[in-house]
Amino acid sequence: MSAIANDWLEPLSPEFKKPYYRKLYETVKREYSTKQIFPPADDIFNAFDLTPLSEVKVVIIGQDPYPNKEDAHGLAFSKKSGKIPASLKNIFAKIKEDVGVDNVNGNLTKWAQQGVLLLNRALTFSKEESLAKRNKFWLPVIDNIIDRLINRNLPLVIILWGNPANEMEQFSFEKEVQYKTKKVYILRSSHPSNMGNAKNTAIFDGKIKSFMDSNTFSECNKILSSMGCEEIDWHT
Repeated sequence: MSAIANDWLEPLSPEFKKPYYRKLYETVKREYSTKQIFPPADDIFNAFDLTPLSEVKVVIIGQDPYPNKEDAHGLAFSKKSGKIPASLKNIFAKIKEDVGVDNVNGNLTKWAQQGVLLLNRALTFSKEESLAKRNKFWLPVIDNIIDRLINRNLPLVIILWGNPANEMEQFSFEKEVQYKTKKVYILRSSHPSNMGNAKNTAIFDGKIKSFMDSNTFSECNKILSSMGCEEIDWHT
């Protein structure tokens, strides 16, 4: 596993010394030598390498990496190369409708380099473990990262797609007003997936719009602009 080397290192270093993280590290190291795990070991922390803590303006929460080495490279929703998967096609369709950008490249590295942290809740994928188990395995690390971001007192837009992301404890509806005092804004919608027609279905008893009925990308840029931040160019 390649180590984090930018300004994420100082705030996360105390976490790396805790017993749970040492256990996690040894488990991941062992699994990469005995199982098929994705992304490649050197890409586990790719999102943090590409988007330094001080430069994060937007966080998009995903679930887990793509289940093969050709696609997964440590960035949520991003596909290293090749055919674009259904959810990302829907994301691109919405971007075109919302901000007029027409994308054909599924690699989202350009977003990451502008300050979009593409954060999966599980940083590794194994066919031998359920998503729930993978999420639980990485939960302390992800929770710590989210806490660091929320408490920087810097402008931040958090984009939540689907029930699992919107149900995360840190992003409860009750905390939204509190977060705004810290310059943190949350944009919610259903998931862009085709599964169960998720992209067209409102969630939380209609309190959260469907993905295709939302204007996530233009709203994100309006919020950033209102706080004096450079907007995201959604081209890939």
